[in-house]
Amino acid sequence: MFYFCSHLAIRSIRRFWPSVFAAAAVLIMALAGGLSANHGISNHKVQARVDLMVAQKAALAVLTEMASTRRPFNRDQARAARKTLKGTTEKIPKRFRRPHRDPHSLAKPAVWHNWDDFTRHAERANAAANGLNTRTLVDLRRSLPALIQSCTACHDEYKEPGHEFTTH
Repeated sequence: MFYFCSHLAIRSIRRFWPSVFAAAAVLIMALAGGLSANHGISNHKVQARVDLMVAQKAALAVLTEMASTRRPFNRDQARAARKTLKGTTEKIPKRFRRPHRDPHSLAKPAVWHNWDDFTRHAERANAAANGLNTRTLVDLRRSLPALIQSCTACHDEYKEPGHEFTTH
């Protein structure tokens, strides 16, 4: 009986360990990035925007490392990163709704002057995150460029060049 129970426990741990590890890794990277990426930001609303971007950067790093084979493809880790990206891209308009300013903010005033265009960029990023396919490495490589392109297009338009703490 003991053997049977311990065998089931070990199988369960082996099955769920990758997803637990991936979620913990994304959380640790986001928290470590958020803590180290403060750069003197005193406005907590601006810091919330930065934290959102840092979480996206951490999740995207997991996927790009897998896509480039710098990290072995792990479906559970990829799925956890996809879930993070789906949740964070959905929050972009909410985090940027009000023009909270901070001397260290990298958001251009154009975000609020061209709000409709900015929200379209955010919607495209969210659609690309929802369209990520993390079932296989081939699927990830096919679907990841759309997300990277949507992030880059928004940053080119609405982010001041500067510090590395934002994303991609």
